[in-house]
This record gives sequence, C-alpha cells and structure tokens, in this order.
Amino acid sequence: MVNIEDIPIETRWEIAAKSASTVPLLYDKYFRKVLKEKYDDIERPIWIESGKEMKNLAEVLDLPRDKAQEISESLGVIGAILYGPEMKKELVDATEDRALGRMTQCSVLNRANEMGLDPKISAQRACMVFMKTAVEALNPAFTYRLNKSMCSGDDYCEMVIEKKR
Repeated sequence: MVNIEDIPIETRWEIAAKSASTVPLLYDKYFRKVLKEKYDDIERPIWIESGKEMKNLAEVLDLPRDKAQEISESLGVIGAILYGPEMKKELVDATEDRALGRMTQCSVLNRANEMGLDPKISAQRACMVFMKTAVEALNPAFTYRLNKSMCSGDDYCEMVIEKKR
C-alpha cells in the first residue's frame, strides 16, 4: 500500500510549492482573457487578503517582526515555506528602521516564464500588492517599496522595508 510517508518530505514540499506558484497564474492566464483590464481590480482584494494572512502565519510560527530586519527575515521564511526552495532572498543592509533585501530567484516568476506569460502583467502587480500588505500586516509601523523587479527584466528584485514617517 502506498502512503504519503513513502514520499520524501522535501519532494512533497517542492510539489506543493510548485502548485502554489502555478495556480494564481492559471487564473490570470484564463480569466484575464475574458475580464481584460477588470481582472486586476478583481484580483487585488485576493492578494490583499493573502498578504494579511502573513501576520497569522508569523504568529503561529512565532516569527519576530518588531524591526525592519526581522520583518524581512520573517517574510523570507514564510515565502520559502509557501513557495518552496526556488525562492532565494538575501538581506543586503539593515537597521532597526530599514531593511534592504534582494530576491534573486522566484518561483512565481519561473512559473510565469514556463507558461509563456508576461510576468510584468501576470505576477508583478499581484506581488507588489501582496508584499506591501504583508509588511503592513506584520507590523503596521512599516511599509514596503519595490525598487527593482525581475518581472521587469532586472537581475533581481530590490525591496525596501522601512518605518513609516
């Protein structure tokens, strides 16, 4: 008899993460054809709610989120759990009030490219909404800004988490 325990946990995680990064793009691919420019308006609240959920995950995992560096690191952990080992993020510089991070690999970008989608349309907008909401849900005193984007052709995504003024 076959049991899920027969499949290595790393393999299960990779399969689940690949599915998590594929499904939103499938919706984009097929619904955008029908809804056209309305699609982004319909999708936006879904990514906002997903971003808010990051607070619950951080609480369950007891992840720190008082300082900019902690928020950045906690988002990196949650992102890797949800989207798998393809997610590669590094912290470039950090103080208590500001963290500069770089995403050098992204599973959602990889799926968009594999599916022949334009990642600037199918992934970037949703990602920006998700990340801004996630940062502000983890700690409302902070906000998020994207300076560079792999979806726009940059070599990496450059993200800033900083205390609101």
